[in-house]
Amino acid sequence: MNYQNRALIDELASQYAIGTLRGAARLRFERLCRHDTDALLSVQRWEDRLIDLASAITPVRPPATVWRGIQQRLDNRRATQEHSRLWHRQRWALAAGVAMMVFAVTLWTVLSSSTHVIATIVDAQQAQLWRIEAPSDRDALHIEALDALQADASHAYELWALSAAGGPPISLGLMPQSGNVELQLTQAQRIALAGARQIAISLEPSGGSPSGAPTGPVLYVAAIAPG
Repeated sequence: MNYQNRALIDELASQYAIGTLRGAARLRFERLCRHDTDALLSVQRWEDRLIDLASAITPVRPPATVWRGIQQRLDNRRATQEHSRLWHRQRWALAAGVAMMVFAVTLWTVLSSSTHVIATIVDAQQAQLWRIEAPSDRDALHIEALDALQADASHAYELWALSAAGGPPISLGLMPQSGNVELQLTQAQRIALAGARQIAISLEPSGGSPSGAPTGPVLYVAAIAPG
């Protein structure tokens, strides 16, 4: 734009003073006025003319309905803004509540499903044969056969809970001879395990003891870790 054109500068000054010069054009003209005295004086002349025109206008008091309309719009805007803030607060509170619930459920699941070793069965040379784990409520046993165990396909290894009060051994199930197994315990088995200080493993016919009591030699006895 040719700012050396005085007629153009005067036109821009008039638009600036009236307020119709906007956006980037207004910013450019303000920068011009900072170092161009003629442009600044042109703006001042137009402002003086407008002031004279304004002084000749008789003020008109707007009707009350105008003020009520303005107040209503302001009240509506404030109500909308407050509703929006309330909605955001409720949304964040709901999100925080859901997050806490998910965290609590996850924590409960982890704690309830986590297991710990209650016994490790070793042979005379202290080689580990089985590792027995249980959750905190001991409603199941997770048993893993370890590398030192020698498999015996013609026999079964059966696990027994030995009552601290001296009652008869209660079978807890058959031990795996490789890999691992999950033994779900009945109510009677859980009670027997809760009242036991030791567990034992006997050598039984394939399929386990036919009588509900140890029929073969008791090969291993181990203490139960307190839970």
